[in-house]
Amino acid sequence: MNRRKAIFIVILLLAFYFLPKGVIIETDEPTGVSFDEDKSLPKYCPFTIKTKSLFVESGLNNVTFHLLKDNTVLVNYTLKGVKGSYLCLPDGILLYAYSPGDDLSDTPMVFLDYNLSEKWRKKFEGLVLPKHYEDNSLLLVKRGSFELSIKSCIYKINTATGNLTYKFCPDISRGSRISDIKILGDRYYFVATWVDARMLWVKTNGDLYLVRGYEARKARVASIDSSALGAGFWVDANDKYVAVAYFLANEVGDWKNGLCVFTSGHLIKMACKKLDKTPRNVRIEGRTIYVKFRDGTVKTYKIIAP
Repeated sequence: MNRRKAIFIVILLLAFYFLPKGVIIETDEPTGVSFDEDKSLPKYCPFTIKTKSLFVESGLNNVTFHLLKDNTVLVNYTLKGVKGSYLCLPDGILLYAYSPGDDLSDTPMVFLDYNLSEKWRKKFEGLVLPKHYEDNSLLLVKRGSFELSIKSCIYKINTATGNLTYKFCPDISRGSRISDIKILGDRYYFVATWVDARMLWVKTNGDLYLVRGYEARKARVASIDSSALGAGFWVDANDKYVAVAYFLANEVGDWKNGLCVFTSGHLIKMACKKLDKTPRNVRIEGRTIYVKFRDGTVKTYKIIAP
C-alpha cells in the first residue's frame, strides 16, 4: 500500500468517526406520547401506609411509617431521614427514608413480607433510590455528586434476602452524578456528569454509558467550560438508537440545551441539535423523538439517517 492510499484511508476513517452520520429535524407530528416513570415500581398495597416526619434541631430527623388495615394500626417502623416512601412489590413491601437534595445523607431501608414480618434491613451510603423491579431483583441508583466528589453507582439487590447481587460505578475518580437511566433488557443506558479539573482549565462533561454486566462503553454527549451550576440529562433508547436531551449551565452565565442521537450498540454519535429551551424529558419511538420541555410543551423530531 503506497503512502497516498494510506493517507486517504486514514482520512476516510476519521471522517466516519467524527462527521455526523445523520441529522435531526423538527416535525409537526402529533406529540401525544407518555412520559410516565417506570411502571415496575407499584405503590398499590393491601394496607394503608401513612408517613410522619419528625424534624429536630440536632438534625436527627426521623420518618415513622404507620401500616393500617381498616383504620387499625398494625405495625410502626421508624427510619432516619427527611422523607419517607414505599413500594409494594410482588414479594413484599419496601419502606425507605431519604433526604431529598442531600447526597451525603444515608438511605435506610426495611423490607417486610405481607404478614408484616421484617425480612431484611439495609442502609446505603448516600442518596440511593429504587429505579426498577423485575423477578425478585430491585435496581437502585446512587445519584452521586460531582460537586461533592461522591461516586455514582448502580446496585441490584435480591428482595428475598436483601443481598447485594450487582454493583457498577463509573470509573471517575472525582465523583459523578447519574441524571437518568434507561433499562433495555440486559442493557443500562445513563449519562454520568463529572468535572474535569486541570491546572489551567475546568470543564464539566456529560458521558453516555452503555453497561452490560460489568462491561461498559461510553461516549461524550456534551461539555461546558467551568464547573456547572446546573446540569440535566435524560435518556431513552430502542434497539437501534439512543436519544439524549440535556441542558448545561455554568457559573459565568453560559448555557447549552441540546438533543443528541447515538447508535444503541456502539454509542456512535449520529447527530446533535441545539434546542431553543430547556428540556425536561425525552422519549424515542422508532426514528421519532419526543422532547418535553420545562415549560410543559412537547416537540417532535425525526432522525434522518442511512
